[in-house]
Amino acid sequence: MADYYKVLGIPRGADEKDIKSAYRKLARKYHPDVNPGDKSAETRFKEASEAYEVLSDPEKKALYDQYGSNWEAVKNNPGGADFSGGDFGGMGGFGSIFEQFFGAQNGGGGFRTQDFEVGQPRDVEREVEITLEDIDSGTSRTLTYQTMDAQRTRGDIATVPTTKKVEVKIPAGIPDGKKLRVPSKGHAGVNGRAGDLYVVIRWARNDKFRMVGEHLETDVPVSYTIAALGGEIKIPTLRGVVSMKIPAGTQSGQAFRLSGQGISRMSGGRTDLMARIKVTVPKLLSEHERTLLSELQTLENSK
Repeated sequence: MADYYKVLGIPRGADEKDIKSAYRKLARKYHPDVNPGDKSAETRFKEASEAYEVLSDPEKKALYDQYGSNWEAVKNNPGGADFSGGDFGGMGGFGSIFEQFFGAQNGGGGFRTQDFEVGQPRDVEREVEITLEDIDSGTSRTLTYQTMDAQRTRGDIATVPTTKKVEVKIPAGIPDGKKLRVPSKGHAGVNGRAGDLYVVIRWARNDKFRMVGEHLETDVPVSYTIAALGGEIKIPTLRGVVSMKIPAGTQSGQAFRLSGQGISRMSGGRTDLMARIKVTVPKLLSEHERTLLSELQTLENSK
């Protein structure tokens, strides 16, 4: 058995896109309709089709990568494709592979490229907005969306709308803009295989917290008396409220770092929370408060 990667002319690390592209080029070059009577081209086409049939299937590819030519025995499914027909009017699996890429023949010859485009598995991309609280803890979302799945009827390719419902697990700390891949949940091609679903994570705007680099920052209102004299204040986090003491003479705009009280990292642990002090001044004062402040003002002016 030939090395499937060498047959397609691709490295072992090639992804699905590279595998498809390599097969497409070889199939166009060596298809028997392009090379009538050329047994060498017929052989190359068979080899390329066989290689693609295995490497384009994630399960078969995984077995082939691990066991090489023994992959079918390991899978315990030795059926494979039938080469005995001799002509490519009955190519079985390999003929259908080509049709999946290039569509049926169009009358006197040539390939319907529009069938190639329509009949292929295609990926789907959806955005999901997640609150910072859910980003911090991890969550899941159920997505309901529509795909256009390809079907071949009487030699033509048509697309049929299909509603799909998928639950997506969203890990804690996933970065804003990160894509999650859900295999085989995209648009299906005529070969029955489907593209992938890519879920783009977007962090929802939060009125209480903002990101500064990788850390969270929040404004904490503090009365002018506590700012002047020092004392204990309450600081909100994504997981509740924590207490901390600030020193006397704390200024408005001053920030205090709370280590590990920010948002979860996908790699583990949490970032820091910066508590930025906003000194507040009361709009209404009691007569006693006004008197005390007037005395304080007199003292300050006399310095």
